[in-house]
Amino acid sequence: MDEITPEIRLFGDLQRSPAAASLQPTGSSQNETIEVVERTRPVEAPWRFTPTPNLSLTATVAARESVITSYTYYENFNQNTYNWREGEEDNDFWQGSIEINNGLYTWQVTGVKSPFMAWASFNEVDDVGDFDLALRARRDAGEPHLACFGVFFRMSPDGIDGGTYMLTVCDNGFYKMLYYDAEIRWDTIQDWTEARAILSNDWNLVEVSARESDFSILINHQEVFSFSDTRLASGQIAILLDYYSENPGQITFDFFALQPNPQP
Repeated sequence: MDEITPEIRLFGDLQRSPAAASLQPTGSSQNETIEVVERTRPVEAPWRFTPTPNLSLTATVAARESVITSYTYYENFNQNTYNWREGEEDNDFWQGSIEINNGLYTWQVTGVKSPFMAWASFNEVDDVGDFDLALRARRDAGEPHLACFGVFFRMSPDGIDGGTYMLTVCDNGFYKMLYYDAEIRWDTIQDWTEARAILSNDWNLVEVSARESDFSILINHQEVFSFSDTRLASGQIAILLDYYSENPGQITFDFFALQPNPQP
C-alpha cells in the first residue's frame, strides 16, 4: 500500500503565530486535534482470526502485568491523577466527549466532520528518552478498521511538527508505525501489517519499549515489530485516537503505565 502525503491543519499550537492560535476550536485542548485530509486507510480484513488462549502463558502474563503496575507512573483511571484531557468536544473535526469515570478513560465520538487524529498528552513527564510504556484499550463502537487507537512517543515539545513516532492499532488485526515532522511529513516505518496477537472486540494491551535508537512493539505480550531510528532521542508521550470513519464510535482505555529510564 503506497503512502499518501497528507495535508494537515494544526489548531491551537501555542508555539505558532497568534493568527494560527486563534483558530483553536471551542473545546479542544491546546494542539491535540488535527485533521488529516489525505492518508492511507487501514485494511478492511474480510475475516478476523481470534487466537485461542494459551494456558501455559497464564503465569507469565500475570507476572508481566504485575511488573506494569509497579511502573513509576501507573494510571488506572479511578480518578484523573495526571491531568488527562477531559471534556465535551465540538470542534472543526468531531463532536463527542472525553471522560474519566469508574476506572475507564472513554473517548466517545458522536459526530465526525472530517477524519482526524486526537490525543491526550501525558503531562507528568515532559521529556523522556529510554522508557517502557503500556496501555490497554478497547473499541466499544465504530468500524473495527476505522476507529483505531495508539500512542505518540518521543514527540517534540514543539508538537508533532517538530517530530514524533506514531503507533496505530486497529482491532480488525492491523497496526502501523509512522514517523512525522513538518518537513518530511509522513514517513512509513511499517505499513499496515496484520498481527494475530490483536484481539477483536476485546481489550488489547499495547507496549512500547525504547532504548536509545532501538524500539520494540508488543501487543498482548507478543512482540510484533522492532525497529531502529535515530531521528528523535527523547520527547513526550500521548494517548492517541486515530479515526478514519465518518460514523460514531468509541474507544475506551483501561490503564496507562510509564517507566522512564528503566534499569537494564
